[in-house]
Amino acid sequence: MTTAEETIFDLVNRLDVPTLRRLCDHAGATLARKDLDAPTRHTPRGTAACQAALFSVPSGIRYLDADELDRLTKAFVVWRDAARTPSIRRARERMRLVYAMLRLSGAKLGEVLAVNERTDIDRTKCTVRFPANHDGEAARKVVMPRDFLDDVERFASAPINRALRGELFRLDPGFVRRKLYEQAKRAGLPPGRVSPTALRHSRAVELLRSGVPLPVVQMMLGHSSVVLTSIYCSFSDADCQRIVSRCVAKETRMKTSARNTFFGAVSSVRKSPLFTEISMTTTTNQEIVAVITNESFDRLGLSEAEPVTALVKAPWVLLAKDENKAKTSARNCFAGKVTGIRGDGVAVEIMGELLDGTPMCALITAESVESLDIKEGDSVWFSFKAFSVIINIP
Repeated sequence: MTTAEETIFDLVNRLDVPTLRRLCDHAGATLARKDLDAPTRHTPRGTAACQAALFSVPSGIRYLDADELDRLTKAFVVWRDAARTPSIRRARERMRLVYAMLRLSGAKLGEVLAVNERTDIDRTKCTVRFPANHDGEAARKVVMPRDFLDDVERFASAPINRALRGELFRLDPGFVRRKLYEQAKRAGLPPGRVSPTALRHSRAVELLRSGVPLPVVQMMLGHSSVVLTSIYCSFSDADCQRIVSRCVAKETRMKTSARNTFFGAVSSVRKSPLFTEISMTTTTNQEIVAVITNESFDRLGLSEAEPVTALVKAPWVLLAKDENKAKTSARNCFAGKVTGIRGDGVAVEIMGELLDGTPMCALITAESVESLDIKEGDSVWFSFKAFSVIINIP
């Protein structure tokens, strides 16, 4: 831990509870924004940062964050495992299952205590059915983790628990609230913040921050209107501007005919009075050097670790079969092989692949192909100048 981190943690430890809650909300929103702007090399392919996570929870909503939920869950497990007799362990495991149902389903306490594990749980589809109630909640089926449903089945099918079949979750509401209070203290949480309602709020916030659409969360909670579900999130003016700006940027993203594309992040920046030299590290650890005008650099708003895409048009790619002849003024030079040749007698398209698997394409004259004696399968060097690289931001 750095000195700066130690200082920050020391200051945080001195804050009172209301201030800590406000700080927690602010930190959650900041973390979501930083996740949104994180370099693509840290983001699994095919996924995108969730813009829906950019919201603040209104101060009137009492909920637990991910770390607090994890601590509470671990407290129940430790409490169960500390039982001195098998009968006490069974009773504590039963209470842990009730807690887990509250934690994972987002259902109300009365709904959870009314669950019949023999008729309301479908282990094949991993769902729990909650019937309609007098509070206006509609009947619904909620998807639950298979591990949890396996735990329920294991407990319910044990011969010693035969008398509880169909009534596993039928505990006294006051007893459940007391145990939640006790385990909150064990987990180091303010007991007043842990309740069945707080767990319901926590699940809603958790799903919304994960990018689950508001109407889906509405259906899961059984709300009669999406307006009821929308109370869990509010967007500041800055949040709204950021989200809309990202959408506009995607809509106006540059369309190009460039055949060669490299994905990566800025590794270094060097400026001169007129130009800026940008080095980027690709997702396969290749280094691409580009030179752009200072005006373009400022317009792109680039900085180190910023995700970028480098584009190079096929006519700008030079080819050489000999390594020594490949040593030119071009800053970018990579070894590869020819995978295909296609031409019309005047221009020839040379398709290739770098050693790291990156596809390449060069467009040269038919005369150059003959003079270089390029054939499919040949080892070649692909090179292009730094001024030929177009930088684009995702």
